[in-house]
Amino acid sequence: MSPTRKFKRLKRFPEYQTGFTLIEMVVTMAIIGIVSAIAIPNFSKWKEKHEINGQAQKVYFDLMLARTTAIKSNNDVRVTFDTTAHTYKIHEDSDGDGTEDAGENVKNAVLENDVQFAYNTGITDTDGNGVNAAVTFGGTLVFDSKGQASSSGSVLLLHTNDIGETDDRARLISVLEATGAVDYWVYSAAETPPWK
Repeated sequence: MSPTRKFKRLKRFPEYQTGFTLIEMVVTMAIIGIVSAIAIPNFSKWKEKHEINGQAQKVYFDLMLARTTAIKSNNDVRVTFDTTAHTYKIHEDSDGDGTEDAGENVKNAVLENDVQFAYNTGITDTDGNGVNAAVTFGGTLVFDSKGQASSSGSVLLLHTNDIGETDDRARLISVLEATGAVDYWVYSAAETPPWK
């Protein structure tokens, strides 16, 4: 006797299919488009603010390091700014001759992410004085073995999209001659004075 087999019949199409209708897809794509149109410009502004903050903090910490190195090594440390190339150099001048010699520590730094040494006309420094240069202590700053600076001054930084447009994201690093103190400032037009 041969056993009988039962075969199940396979269904080609399920009785109920789930999915999206064309209208649901179009509405979803429209919502995504609207949200993107609002979010992308805001993301771009946030990214630029992040970039200016990062570069200003880099300059601030490098100046702090230069001062600390001068005290620790008992040598002059020179910081030279090139506002045209948007670079700066930190040179530990161990023999005090003002030139880079073999064996002396030198660090070269470049401003990145469209951040420049720059200022807009009409901006003032932390003391309320009008600014006429992005680096106000003549391009070279020297920290001596006591941590004092060769002169007081400031370094102003702007994102390239803000040059000639707004000071809202301006950053300033100030140096005080007598103590060599280095401070980091953020511009805020809503406050008086505008640097906080």
